[in-house]
Amino acid sequence: METSITTYQKNVATFIHLSVLTQFIFPLGNFIAPLLLWAALKKESIYIDNHGRRALNFQMSTTLYAITLVLIAIPFAIWHLVNASEELNLFNQSYESFVVPADAVGLIMTALIFGILLLALCVITLFCVISAAVSASNGEEYKYPLTINFLKPLSLSEKESPLDSSTKA
Repeated sequence: METSITTYQKNVATFIHLSVLTQFIFPLGNFIAPLLLWAALKKESIYIDNHGRRALNFQMSTTLYAITLVLIAIPFAIWHLVNASEELNLFNQSYESFVVPADAVGLIMTALIFGILLLALCVITLFCVISAAVSASNGEEYKYPLTINFLKPLSLSEKESPLDSSTKA
């Protein structure tokens, strides 16, 4: 079994990782672009297949983390908003004299804390995607940190099985 990785395979794996950045061009681009590339080219090599799986796993994981952060932030924000509006009767005031009350500080802090956490998640994602693309272009495997394996990367024993069964048929 030959284990050399061609330049073509390295380039495809690199583009799969970099295609995640299409999320900045259109919604869900971080799933659609790598999924299309991976689905079309995964049968060409185990190297491409594994990099596609890892890229998609990382995107699904970070999306799950972002949704979790938002779902945790919503009750805090609602609680702070209700408290501030009840105590100061904000909904009956004129907009001309509206001043941020002291009780709204909790709402502002909640937005700031969860906003910073989401921004940190975006920065980590950007850093990891670039690191994965560099590793792929160097012919190395890259394991994203804090990733849930929804699509399990293939192991060495599994790598040989599909190729052997497809050649026998």
